[in-house]
Amino acid sequence: MERDLYEYLMRNTAALSEEWLKLQEEKLSLSGSLEGVSAERIQHNQTFIENMAKTFISDDVNFSAWSEQVAVRRANADTPLHETLENFKHFRIVFWNLIMDFVQENEAEISLQTLGRWSKKVNAGFDHVIELFTVYFQQISDARLLSQQQMILDLSAPIIPVFSGIGVLPLVGEIDTYRAQMIKESSLDKCTELKLEHLIIDLSGVPIMDTMVANELFQVVRALALLGVETTVTGIRPEIAQTAVNLGLDFSNISTYAHLRQALPVIIKSRQLS
Repeated sequence: MERDLYEYLMRNTAALSEEWLKLQEEKLSLSGSLEGVSAERIQHNQTFIENMAKTFISDDVNFSAWSEQVAVRRANADTPLHETLENFKHFRIVFWNLIMDFVQENEAEISLQTLGRWSKKVNAGFDHVIELFTVYFQQISDARLLSQQQMILDLSAPIIPVFSGIGVLPLVGEIDTYRAQMIKESSLDKCTELKLEHLIIDLSGVPIMDTMVANELFQVVRALALLGVETTVTGIRPEIAQTAVNLGLDFSNISTYAHLRQALPVIIKSRQLS
């Protein structure tokens, strides 16, 4: 009977997709059966039906490629995970209802034991696909989050090369402990990548910072020194200077200027002479 069920499901693939589309219509409040649902999504649905049907005649059905492809599409379209899982739940019911239609047409030949075996296959197949889909979806979401974090990191500490071996790090806005840590990590990596020998940290756009953040920035200067990068600090506000004094931070070995425009000509000229 498994072969008969498989052929029955394959013959009714289009009907199953149509039933799925009706569910989409209800959710999206659409009038046309194909409106708002791409041909690609319909094809994905039909491929899924074919794979599920194959589970009744084979124990070696691979859902991995399908799950990954759909996960990529849904993640890139910013489809909420709960929405896709809800679709799986609804379609499981639609799929099982079609099987029950087949059972009613052939009830004399199908035992309760067979029906129970089919129920296990359907649930195991759907559960396996949902698990695969969730894993791939999470991997894609994590990768996108990591990319966004890297972009935030780059924007939080944008080092701009302005002359051979010289870069400027213009800091703008409030700096909390987390951002200070990101600035430290990014600065070290970027200076190495750009092969900088001198970094100007401009604080003119920073309104205020607490003692912990001021200490973090001082650690940036010390770490850069270990890499052989000389540091100049510009635009220190009176409040920040007071914080540094209260911390006992020693800036005697760090050149400071009131404005970036004062520091640049001096540093560039110094490098030209050397």
